[in-house]
Amino acid sequence: MSTPSRRILSLRDPTSKMSKSSPDTQSRILLTDTAVQIKAKIRSAVTDSIAGITYDPVARPGTSNLLTILAACTDTKVDSVAERYEGKGHGHLKADVADAVEERLKGPRAEFEKIRHEVAYLDEIARNGAQKAREQSEVTIQAVREILGLRR
Repeated sequence: MSTPSRRILSLRDPTSKMSKSSPDTQSRILLTDTAVQIKAKIRSAVTDSIAGITYDPVARPGTSNLLTILAACTDTKVDSVAERYEGKGHGHLKADVADAVEERLKGPRAEFEKIRHEVAYLDEIARNGAQKAREQSEVTIQAVREILGLRR
C-alpha cells in the first residue's frame, strides 16, 4: 500500500513503528489476520482519554495513528479524515478503521491465500530462484578461486 505517511505506528505503543518483529502480536496487523482479529487489534489500540478526535501526532499519538491508518486505507488526506470525526468518540473511529483495513486487505489476502495453496507454482518459483542463485554464486566463486590461484 502506498501512503503519504512515512510510517504506520504500533497499535500498542504509538511512539514506535509498527513492526512484525515486535513481541506483542497485538501491536501489528498482518495480511493473514482475519477480520475478527483485525477488529480486536484495532479495538484494543492505545488511544487517550481526551474527548473528541483530533490529529495531533505529538499530543495524541494513538488517535493520530488511527487517523493515519484510516486515511491511508481510504486514500484521503489525514486532515480531512480528522474533520469527519470531530465530536465523535474513539469507538466510532476504531470501528471505521477496522472496517477500512479489512476492506483494503481483502484483495491482497485473497491473492495470498490462492497462491499459498498452489504448490506446483511455488515449487517452480523455488527451483528458478535456486538456479539463479547457483548461477550468480558460480561467478563469485570463480573470481575468488582466480584471486587465490585455485583455478580448476
